[in-house]
Amino acid sequence: MRPKQVLPILSSRSMIRETVDRVLPLVPAERILIVTSRSQARQLHREVPLIPPENLLLEPVGRNTAPCLGLAAVHVQRTNPEAVLIVLPADHYIGVPEKFLLTLRRAAEFASRENYLVTLGITPSGPETGYGYIQKGPVLGRVRGTEVFRTKAFREKPTLQKAKTYLRRGDFLWNSGMFIWRVGVFLDALGKSLPRLYGDLQELKTSMGKRGERKVLEKVYSRCPSISVDYGVMEKAPNVALIEARFNWSDVGSWEVLWNLWPKDSAGNVCIQGGKRGESQTLILDSSGCLVRGEKSLIAVLGLKDTVVVEAGDALLVCPRDRSQDVRRVLQELKERGWRQYL
Repeated sequence: MRPKQVLPILSSRSMIRETVDRVLPLVPAERILIVTSRSQARQLHREVPLIPPENLLLEPVGRNTAPCLGLAAVHVQRTNPEAVLIVLPADHYIGVPEKFLLTLRRAAEFASRENYLVTLGITPSGPETGYGYIQKGPVLGRVRGTEVFRTKAFREKPTLQKAKTYLRRGDFLWNSGMFIWRVGVFLDALGKSLPRLYGDLQELKTSMGKRGERKVLEKVYSRCPSISVDYGVMEKAPNVALIEARFNWSDVGSWEVLWNLWPKDSAGNVCIQGGKRGESQTLILDSSGCLVRGEKSLIAVLGLKDTVVVEAGDALLVCPRDRSQDVRRVLQELKERGWRQYL
C-alpha cells in the first residue's frame, strides 16, 4: 500500500504536493523540510522534486511526532538558531489558501518575538469526536488585528456527550495539529518535558554532517520514546499560545471525512477518479452514500449503502463508511501475516 500523502485524494495532485504548493508563496522550496521514513522517501520525492533531496529528513523507524519534530528542530538549529518553524501535517484539507497563509504569517510574527509555542485552533462545526480539542484562555495580545490567546487546556478525543458540552461552552476549538515556534523555544520546552529525548537529540545534533551520522541516527532513534508532541510537550508546557483559524479545514484522516468534503450525486455517492491520467472508470447502480475511488480498473458497485470501495496501486479496500478509520487494523494484520509487499 502507498501512504495517503502520495495519493491524489483531494485533486489531481498528491496530498504532499498540495501541502508544498500551498506554502510556496510563504516559504521557498529550499527552506521546506520533509520528515518521513526511509521507506517512503523515494515516493515522496517523486511527488515534490522541487524540494532538494537533502531536505528530506529520514527516520530509520517511526517514533511519533515528538521525536520527528525534534529531529527537524536540531537540524535547523545548527545553521539558524533563531529560525521560526511552521509544522504542517501533509494530510489536511484547506478551503481558502489565502486565509491560511495570512494566519501563518500572523502566527510566525508572534512566534518570532515571543517565547511561546503557537498552535492553530479550528472553530468547530459540530460535536466531532475524531479530533482533540483546545480550550481558549485569556487574550495574550494581537498581531495586526489577529487575537492570540493563552491556551488553557488540551483535551483528547472526547465522547459525543463531552464534545457537545465543549460546543455549548463556546471556548473550545478543534486541535489542528499545526504548530509555529522558534526552534530554541520548542527545544527548551521539549527539554523540560522530555529530558531523555532532548539528550538523545543533542547527541544526534553533534553527529550531523560528520562521517557516521547515519549510524548515530539509527542508534539514537531506536531508543527514542514513541510519543506525540501534543501529549509529550504541548499539554505540559506553560507557554502555549492559540490563534483561532478563519479558514475551512479538515484532517483527512479517514475516507468518511473525504466523503463529507467531496461533491455527491443525487443518491449521496462520491466518485473520485484517482488515477493521474483518468484511467479508471466507475459504475454505481442502486447504491447510496458510497465513496468509490479508482485508479486503473473498472469498479462496478451494485446495491450497496454507505460503503467505501477504494483501489490504490495493487490493493483494494472495501468497508462500511463508518469503519473507515479502522484501516490501521488491516495494516497491522498485513504486518503480522508477513505480507509486506502490500505495505
